[in-house]
Amino acid sequence: MNPDITDCMDGSVAEQGVQWFLINRDGALSDVQRRAFLAWLRRSPEHVRAYLRALDLHRQVGEAMPAASSDLLEGMLMEAGARRPTAKVVPLFARNAVSNAVPARRGRRRWAALAAAACLVLVLGASLSRLWPQEQVLAAGHGELRELVLADRTEVRLNADSAIRVRMGWLDRRVELLRGEASFDVAPDRRAFEVQVGELRVRDIGTVFDVSRRLQNTRIGVVSGEVEVWRGDSDQQRLARLVAGRVVLVDNDTGAVQPLDMPASMLLDWQHRKVSFLDERLDEVAAAFNRHNRVQVVIEDDAAAAMRLSGSLDADRIVALQAFLARDPRFKVQRRGDTVHVHSR
Repeated sequence: MNPDITDCMDGSVAEQGVQWFLINRDGALSDVQRRAFLAWLRRSPEHVRAYLRALDLHRQVGEAMPAASSDLLEGMLMEAGARRPTAKVVPLFARNAVSNAVPARRGRRRWAALAAAACLVLVLGASLSRLWPQEQVLAAGHGELRELVLADRTEVRLNADSAIRVRMGWLDRRVELLRGEASFDVAPDRRAFEVQVGELRVRDIGTVFDVSRRLQNTRIGVVSGEVEVWRGDSDQQRLARLVAGRVVLVDNDTGAVQPLDMPASMLLDWQHRKVSFLDERLDEVAAAFNRHNRVQVVIEDDAAAAMRLSGSLDADRIVALQAFLARDPRFKVQRRGDTVHVHSR
């Protein structure tokens, strides 16, 4: 931004919007001015709205008032929020003390300026959805597996009873895993891609990865590429950098990272409606099955919840899980209606 622009870009956002409008009316912007103007627009959606308000005020008042009222029009614009910029600015309408040959030229210029302003409004209006971060919540229902393609072409697969909040901004792409499990095949883009799970943030580095929000921890596995795992907001701490084939558990309370010796094929078994578990707590196994079934597994005591299991079963076959647990001498299993109760012996 050159010194003249820097000098005039003060005051409120509304003032700056009118100042930029007046500077644009001086003709084609230089490369420096154009970059400064675009940077100002991208800084905040409020900047875009301020500029659109200045354009709209110019259009409405300019059409309703004769050229002889140009002083009043410019006064209204300045009163709406701008001091006269120190940069060279052409008045909104030519003064009356001009030769008779000027009004026709002035009228043509005014209509050309209005047409240009209208085109700019359309362009900015079409771009507003990209400047303003788009946020939406996407979910898979109970027992449902869902495949999605985000606006940036990232492919997402949601496990049953899972939900994410997606925010596509100008400078970044953020996904919050609200519950359950999701895998991401991240599309190349200049914007960073980040998945938030509680206080954890998983930053993509060109990756296919899986994130599971669990009872005591968060499981993160990388199929290809790399991710970084961070904790905290203002005082951030990098916990791990994971390459392809790595799977870890991150404790939800302490942030402690525990590596898992789990193949990627097992990590993504849920996409084929299987629940695979390797040295897993029973309460985590039960939660995985409960996402898929009307019949729910209830763990009745802490001792049973903490016992560890390994196996692989069809996600929608709760009878198979019931039989699997009944064969284990550590458990007492009872089925009452739509509930399977599991106690420790």
